[in-house]
Amino acid sequence: MSASDEKKADFPPKGGPANVWYRPAVATAVVVGLFALTVAVLLIWNYVTGTAADPLDAAELTVLKAELAANPADESKRQQIRSKDLELRKEFLRRRALAHSGTYMLAAGLVVCLIAAGYAAEAGKKLPRPVPKAEADDGQPRQKKLALRSVVGAGVILAVAALVLPMAAEKPALLPSTGQMQARSVVDATAERITLKPTTAEATTTSGLAGRPRKPIGVWPRFRGPGGLGISAYANVPTDWDGKTKKGILWRTPVPLPGRNSPVVWEDRVFLTGATKKKREVYCFDADSGKALWQRPVVVPGNDAESLEVASETGHAASTAATDGKRVFAIFANGDVACFDFQGKQVWARNLGAPENTYGHASSLAVWQNLLLIQYDQASAEDSKSVLLAMDAATGTVRWQTGRPVGNSWSSPIVVRLEEKWRIVTAANPWVIAYDPADGSELWRAECLGGDVAPSLVYADGLVYAVNTDPQLSAIRTGGSGDVTKSHIIWTAEDGLPDICSPLTNGKRVWLLTTDGLLTCYDAKTGKRLQEKEFDASFLASPALAGDRLYLLSTKGIMYILSADAEHKELNRCNLGEEVSASPAFLDGRIYIRGEKHLYCIGAQDK
Repeated sequence: MSASDEKKADFPPKGGPANVWYRPAVATAVVVGLFALTVAVLLIWNYVTGTAADPLDAAELTVLKAELAANPADESKRQQIRSKDLELRKEFLRRRALAHSGTYMLAAGLVVCLIAAGYAAEAGKKLPRPVPKAEADDGQPRQKKLALRSVVGAGVILAVAALVLPMAAEKPALLPSTGQMQARSVVDATAERITLKPTTAEATTTSGLAGRPRKPIGVWPRFRGPGGLGISAYANVPTDWDGKTKKGILWRTPVPLPGRNSPVVWEDRVFLTGATKKKREVYCFDADSGKALWQRPVVVPGNDAESLEVASETGHAASTAATDGKRVFAIFANGDVACFDFQGKQVWARNLGAPENTYGHASSLAVWQNLLLIQYDQASAEDSKSVLLAMDAATGTVRWQTGRPVGNSWSSPIVVRLEEKWRIVTAANPWVIAYDPADGSELWRAECLGGDVAPSLVYADGLVYAVNTDPQLSAIRTGGSGDVTKSHIIWTAEDGLPDICSPLTNGKRVWLLTTDGLLTCYDAKTGKRLQEKEFDASFLASPALAGDRLYLLSTKGIMYILSADAEHKELNRCNLGEEVSASPAFLDGRIYIRGEKHLYCIGAQDK
């Protein structure tokens, strides 16, 4: 055989593919596949981070707007809101552009990868030739494996793309303008996800009140509203109503089970909880009509335990719920925690263990980003049973848990912007403690409390205010690390100390309200006592601020409305006609009040 004939006999090479384009096709499939996979990963990252830090959350705007509501003449604060709004818009548009261009790149890469992989699979087939069987099999498995891997790889990329493309193609609505955002209350500074609901279609449905269309109502997503501060973002809060004549009462609806928790509101929904020793329930009402949308029992798998024996002053449902705009969270005296979606489906539920608490658990919930925060204080400090919990809002899984050197308490945590970072701040005998919400690590603590601590904290202009009847009101400068008792408590006061009602501040003044009706006002910067005013009434609801007016709601259901200036002139008294233990929610032209048996909506009557 000649040399040329020998070369022809060896072509194709032993074990090699029949088509010379096989290897380039494999290389193309691999390279383009890796490119498509990289784009897919980037799109997933863009989607996930864009969801976790949704521009509509605008948590920073919450604090700024609360501060602006307290001081409407502050033009610098108004400019900060505009700048933050612009920043959020740019970030929103950047993410949308990335999703848009990435979708096309992923689709193109996927098509090229599949074509190349398919061609490689076909080109990798050997043409039959008359050689011994052993020679014919030589290298065949390797070629088959390469072709198979190319096809499998393309299949994996196709599967990833099938998951990514719907997410990337999703087109979120444009952010509302700054004016629109200022016209509606932005969610709690602790809220983890903010999706402004309802949609336009939902918002234009009739409410059942003579078919009149809904109006934007706003959000009050936790105990004492945005940031837990007791300050309304709206100045147009009602100032005149009467339960006997029904003047100013838009609607009243019964609440099935008792509870001392306050209403929380998200746009078109109002949430409450109720419980007895044997039953625990969550309620959702239409914010515009009062219609009961759903009523759901809390079902904890594997837990049939009844609630503990608790003091009648606290009850089995003292803790206020919290919402993130998609879900509502509730906690009860026996340690049951539950999450429901807005349609009333129980998403998850679990029991934290029966708390050793003198009066029953009463600390309310807070939300930060995608975490549900629970201050679960119990027993004594020596027992080391108190913890601060962060649970995944979507699944109920514990993300982190931090032990607390305190005994049982009834104060609720607040989440505020301190030193340009978010901080959880808590109060219990004897410590005010600040934590990093990302991992629960303790940042600083100040020793300034004693006895049974029920009032929650408030914050304004770099100062946290903590109070209880034992021993004092303390103004604590934020920052520092470790024990800051000696370095950061800038002033204290001992008059008018409340045992239940939380304090209130607008950054200029601090107001304290005692159970037996003494209102005391201090200068927020110096601690100087400015004024005292006595009421022939008792109070359990915490004071609130709307515009330039103070709202004090007595246990008899009488709302005392005062000017928030130095005079504290009484502007009006409004009688609900039902006893009240819970703090109201203050929205756009509305006040929602939970009485002993009914939920009320206060607002201007339609002409």
